[in-house]
Amino acid sequence: MADNKATVQRMFEEVINLGKLELIDELFDPDFQSQTALGTMDLEAFKGFITGWRNGFSDLRCEVGDLVAEGDNVAWSVRATGTHTGEFIGIPATGRSVDFDSLNIGQFRDGRGYRHKVIMDMPKMMAQLGVTPG
Repeated sequence: MADNKATVQRMFEEVINLGKLELIDELFDPDFQSQTALGTMDLEAFKGFITGWRNGFSDLRCEVGDLVAEGDNVAWSVRATGTHTGEFIGIPATGRSVDFDSLNIGQFRDGRGYRHKVIMDMPKMMAQLGVTPG
């Protein structure tokens, strides 16, 4: 359990915050699947998803909180902040800042991320970008 929690921390600190995308193959199972607001993604699509976030928000920072584990199941929250400096999911850069939360549930297999489900506060993020009314 402690190892799975440490892996979640590495996923966010090293892969997302620092952009060490080469660690994805080490930290995630080859059969990884993630359910997001944009649909279900396999490992390759997830790599593109992370790249899209990093390209859209040059100063992206994700802070993991409420991290709990039981066996191979892990749950955590994330506070994401950043400035929209590049295109993101088809939205041209706005220069606006975002600060929103997500809830995540994951399952590990052999110490690597295997299944993931995230519920992001996309309405809040879109309002902060000026795409939808606040």
